[in-house]
Formats: sequence, C-alpha cells, structure tokens
Amino acid sequence: MPSSKDKILSSATECFFQHGYAAANISMIGRYAGISRVTIHKQFKSKEDLFRSVVGKHITENNELLDSYSQSTGDFWSETELLTLKRCGGLFEEISSAIVRTDLLHAGQSYCQDIIHESELRVRECIQRRIAKELAENRMTLSKIAISIDEFARVIESAPFGLAISSIEEDNQAFVKHLMKIFKASTSV
Repeated sequence: MPSSKDKILSSATECFFQHGYAAANISMIGRYAGISRVTIHKQFKSKEDLFRSVVGKHITENNELLDSYSQSTGDFWSETELLTLKRCGGLFEEISSAIVRTDLLHAGQSYCQDIIHESELRVRECIQRRIAKELAENRMTLSKIAISIDEFARVIESAPFGLAISSIEEDNQAFVKHLMKIFKASTSV
C-alpha cells in the first residue's frame, strides 16, 4: 500500500497533468488523493514545493533508465530513441492539452529550473559518452554535420522538448522516431 506521500505525489501528478499548474491547488489535489489539505501541508509547504517534488520524482524515475542507458553497449539509436520517449512520456501521452503542457513547462522553468538543468546536464553527459563510444568504434561520424560531440548530444537531448510546447496536435512519438532516423542517417559511416 502506498504511503500518504506517494499517494499525494501520484494525485498531484494526475491533477497537474489534467488541469495544469495554474489551475491546480492543494484543495483539488486533496480531493484527488482523498486526503485533507492539512495532511498535504504537513508534508509539503506549498503548491510550489509539491510541484517540485512531482518533477523531482519524475526525474528520479528517469535516472534509473538513464543509468542503464549509460552502461549499455546495445544499439545507440534504438536506445537513445527509447530514452527520449521515456523522458518525455508524460508530456506526450498523458497531457492531451497543449495549453496544459505549456503551463506545466512554464511552471517547470519558473519553479524547477535548478532540478531540470541538473537533469539535462546528466542526460547530455550520458549521451556524450555514448556518442564518443560510437565514434571510437567507427559506428558513427560527425564529419557530415560538422558539429562537436557536445553540440550533437545537446541537440539530441533537447530537440523533443520543442514538441512538448508545440500547439500542433500530432503524434509526437512518431515525430521523435523520425527525428532519430534523420540523426542516424546524417551520422552514418
């Protein structure tokens, strides 16, 4: 049985994903969780603190995937595609409204910039190591696109998030898959 903190975080995630940061409040999250506002406030000082915990939990879960990605010797492109799709999971699948996605991304930049920045750097470093390994084993070249390992890792790490704020309702997972095919073709030996 989940702890009250886990129940609050799960309910807060659901509430934020349905209504956005601006519209959600502690009372609403309490109704989702079946827990009183007072109980929530005992564990979280504010909506901002709760939102930071939701973002932190999502990043922690992704770090487990990132650790296995970093250690893997499997196919770079299929594993990088999977990593990207899992990192963007909630933004692509669970949030159907472009307005809510934009609101959450804005709240993330406003309240969680430090957490997100640290996560982005960690992801980028893992991708850099994997690219360096691919180059060393002559399975990839960057000469056709004339950018550094760091620049290419940054593009791979950040490109899908432009989709998240797009108002165009398309199949973002398919778009990520197409993007990875383009990256693969442009770096093939």
